[in-house]
Amino acid sequence: MGRLRTIFLIGANLGDNERESNNDEDVLEGLQPHPNLKSLEIVNFGSEKFPSWLLMRENSSGDLLLFDHLLEIRLENCNKCKRIPSLGQLPCLKVLKINGMDNLKCIGAEFYSSYSAEGSSNSGVGSNVVFPALKRLVLERMPNLMEWKDPMEPTTTRRTVFPCLEELTLLDCKKLISAPCHFPSLQKLVISRIRSTVFENITSRLTTLTTLNITSVSELACLSDQLPQNNSGLTYLTIWGCDELVSISSHQNVWVFCTYLRSIRIIGCHKLSDLPIALHTLRSLEKFEVIGCPNLRSFPSLQGVGSLLRNLGISCVDEVLPTGLQSCTSLSELHIKYCPNLISIPDLGELHSLTGLEISDCSNLKSIPNLRQLHSLTELRIMRCQNLTHLPEELDCLTCLESLEIGGFCEELDAFPSLSSTSIQHLYASLEKLYLYGWDKLQSLPDDIQCFTALRTLWIAKFDRMEALPEWLGNLFSLQNLDIFCCENLMYMATIQRLTKLTILQISNCPKLKERCAKGTGAEWSNIAHIPLITIDGNDI
Repeated sequence: MGRLRTIFLIGANLGDNERESNNDEDVLEGLQPHPNLKSLEIVNFGSEKFPSWLLMRENSSGDLLLFDHLLEIRLENCNKCKRIPSLGQLPCLKVLKINGMDNLKCIGAEFYSSYSAEGSSNSGVGSNVVFPALKRLVLERMPNLMEWKDPMEPTTTRRTVFPCLEELTLLDCKKLISAPCHFPSLQKLVISRIRSTVFENITSRLTTLTTLNITSVSELACLSDQLPQNNSGLTYLTIWGCDELVSISSHQNVWVFCTYLRSIRIIGCHKLSDLPIALHTLRSLEKFEVIGCPNLRSFPSLQGVGSLLRNLGISCVDEVLPTGLQSCTSLSELHIKYCPNLISIPDLGELHSLTGLEISDCSNLKSIPNLRQLHSLTELRIMRCQNLTHLPEELDCLTCLESLEIGGFCEELDAFPSLSSTSIQHLYASLEKLYLYGWDKLQSLPDDIQCFTALRTLWIAKFDRMEALPEWLGNLFSLQNLDIFCCENLMYMATIQRLTKLTILQISNCPKLKERCAKGTGAEWSNIAHIPLITIDGNDI
């Protein structure tokens, strides 16, 4: 028999005053689920109690109910319910997703078992095995959940808990102070917006972890040294927005155990001050990004990091880039961002595989490295480096370049650095994406842009004194996507009328233009009405 699927949508889009409080419960109580049901979804359930057939596994005659065939359960926006159904003894359940239960304060013993194995007619699964087949568990958006009890306590019976669970996701449970620690097969852990004590408890006994993703874990100052020591198979590590994080380990050499690490990403951790020196010994690394960490004193050496490194992101307060950068000859992407004290960048000529290069938010950088040997480069981004006064002279060598992002240069300049040169004429017919970031003094776009006739995407930002788009913009007949951001005085767009291939127009934080582009009534509406998709400040019009 094929897979049977039932989706119950109860009370969707109705407010509390628009329906009887017990209506959802009565309707769902009267439903008779198919005995071979494989997937169950209950969404926007508006009553305080789930139906009785969801809370028990046997009827009055002792017959097993539908749950013995279920593979997947999803409960979403059941915000009035105060308890989770008893699901721990379901023999085939592989996926359980619970998203949005505002009234839930405790996940207790009833979640794991609601009956005694000795008194059950089901001899296939005993109560000593909790969630015997579950592989993926998602708990999300439970703002009042304070306690997630461990099924091992209190009990005198030895239990096997989550024996097959491979993936656990725990999101937006900010009040939670306790959680289980028995996950013998867990491979992927995704944690976001919870307390560090919960994270530490969950990870305290893990030994099989391969993927760890941490976001906005409050009060987390340092990862436990036991985490890399006990999980030598860890392959992917991501830490994002942990404001209290100072270091990822208390001992410099603890990460040598993780010889399979392929990806390390640490982003937006404002107190991070140091990284383990031992990271340079991880020869399996393919991605290494540390971005938006303004207190990082220095970046570890890249000498000996191995030939597999493909993606590198560097952010630190040091005046020089880490040693060994030139030896990373397999790099395909290099991002140098938020390095306020960086003065210079070494020659990148040995990075022959580089296809993407970003240099941004480096306020003291005075020059760009030689790009002449980077023949494979398809994307180049040089943004918000306020001491730069000119563009790289080697653009003529970048014969594969498809996307160019430039701007935010020295604010003393009255005009954008020139892009007009006989040496870069090959870009006129090949460049497809151009992103321009201006500054307060600029009154117009650089005229050089009209030469780039192959442009499909043009992104314009921070040309605050510009009042009208130039007439020549209408000659970019290949243009399909035009994005305009933060141009406070821009008002006139008549030239857009000639762009017959333009399919997407996005306008954001342009107050005068927003008013003049009002649908049907704005002075500029007739010039843009032919565009299929128009978005202003995030709203489609």
